[in-house]
Amino acid sequence: MKVTSELADIEFQVGAIGRDGEQLIIDSAPESTLAARIVVSPRDARATLARLLFSGSAWGFLLRLPFSPGRSADGGGRTDRQWRERRLRTGLNKPW
Repeated sequence: MKVTSELADIEFQVGAIGRDGEQLIIDSAPESTLAARIVVSPRDARATLARLLFSGSAWGFLLRLPFSPGRSADGGGRTDRQWRERRLRTGLNKPW
């Protein structure tokens, strides 16, 4: 998946998933652009699930998922080429 922000464009792949107490820990896979760790609290998980359950876009995505091609070159409406150009133009992980 691609994570795009003003600070960085990251290609994030889910790696190891584990728990630390009540928190869910998601580490990036080695093929990700950079090492990352996502820490999800129970409160965050409930809020995210609630938003997904009441999102028409999420349900449409899930219903179309079985009929989608394996790997799409389209990064949310943009081509990989456009994404790479923005990444080069803005620089990856600027140290500010």
